[in-house]
Amino acid sequence: MPRSTRDIALVLILIGGGLIILFSSSKSPKAGPVSGVVYSIIRPVQQTLFSVQTRVSGFWNHYLDLVKVGEENRALKAEVLELRREKKTFVSKEIENRRLKKLLDLKAGHEFPSLVARVTGEDAVGWHRTLFIDRGAADGVVAGMAVTVADGVVGRVVKSAGDVAQILLLTDPGLSVDCRVSRTRARGVLNGSLDRGCILRYISLGSDLKTGDDVVTSGLDGIFPKGLSVGRVESTRKGDQGLFLEARVIPSVDFSEIEEVLVILGRQGGFDIRPGLEGNR
Repeated sequence: MPRSTRDIALVLILIGGGLIILFSSSKSPKAGPVSGVVYSIIRPVQQTLFSVQTRVSGFWNHYLDLVKVGEENRALKAEVLELRREKKTFVSKEIENRRLKKLLDLKAGHEFPSLVARVTGEDAVGWHRTLFIDRGAADGVVAGMAVTVADGVVGRVVKSAGDVAQILLLTDPGLSVDCRVSRTRARGVLNGSLDRGCILRYISLGSDLKTGDDVVTSGLDGIFPKGLSVGRVESTRKGDQGLFLEARVIPSVDFSEIEEVLVILGRQGGFDIRPGLEGNR
């Protein structure tokens, strides 16, 4: 047996024997000399063991406290995440409600029947720029109807079937809208362009056209009611033939953010465009 092991065994034997002698003599009211000697030997060991036990107990209690704090932190983090999700949902609903309120206010301001539709998709194939909505022929939506939002003109219906319809956007080169410049009442025809803007053409050379002028629908094309916002003049120049002015127009509507639209339930040719009757519909 190694010496260190023998020493440890001897110490344990002495301590054990001392404890036996100490407790066997504990019935005597007075401790004998042997008990005193044994007690003086084992007292440092007892003190050390008590100190170790106290430290271990304190460490264990501290560990339990840390575990409890960790669980509380995890619970609080989960609660914060849930509150953030609820806040995002609330904000999203609030924004949606504001959009719908604007559309309903616009609907109430029209003298024509109309309905609200949700955008369900976008056509990214080919040159045409179109959106799809969740209202169609079953809801009375037919080709040629004007589509708008609170900010201005979106486009017009080109196809309709069942509960879906396809909208040609204002920025598509295939769409033409008869317009006026609000400030001067100068008239022109607006078309989409390939760079996703719009061009207002056939404006009289004598027109006082300026950057920043607002452009609105004239109501003379039989599709769009009079006075709907179209966009704002960004720049002007002479046309290719030099016979008319042209203006680049920034649309009023941000087409990437459209989620709901208002379809005006009027048919093409429903407005009187005879000379002298431009204000009639």
